[in-house]
Amino acid sequence: MKQIVTCIAIVLIATSCKTSKEAIKQTTPLFDTKWSLTRIYDNNKEQTVNTKAFIRFDKEKSSAGGNGSCNSFGSSARVNGSEVSFKNIFSTKMYCEQVQQIENKYFGKLEKANRFEIKAKELVLYHDREKLLEFTAEINNTGK
Repeated sequence: MKQIVTCIAIVLIATSCKTSKEAIKQTTPLFDTKWSLTRIYDNNKEQTVNTKAFIRFDKEKSSAGGNGSCNSFGSSARVNGSEVSFKNIFSTKMYCEQVQQIENKYFGKLEKANRFEIKAKELVLYHDREKLLEFTAEINNTGK
């Protein structure tokens, strides 16, 4: 009987270790992943985004860039642990009436961001505790 209980305990421990390792592996890396913008938060109100807006972080260049919905953009990006900041955001200057409001909000929220969290395939940018932007990793488009 003791052997059965010992075997069950060993199996449970081994299984829980495997699950923890799998959970760690499933977290998407911040850098070199194409993060598609899915939500913008404004005064605790959620706005779903269905445009081609995305961001990609480059560790070697300490930069970030992508598309705001209409225009391409870039910036310097400092990442330290879970802290993040964007400086010198620049973009092309086309006007796209259908998505311009989304793009303006997106760029404005990037300037305010000071931390991030990644859970599985979701990236969330915050200003302190205020949720600003939410992204989903595009699995087939990771890397450069």
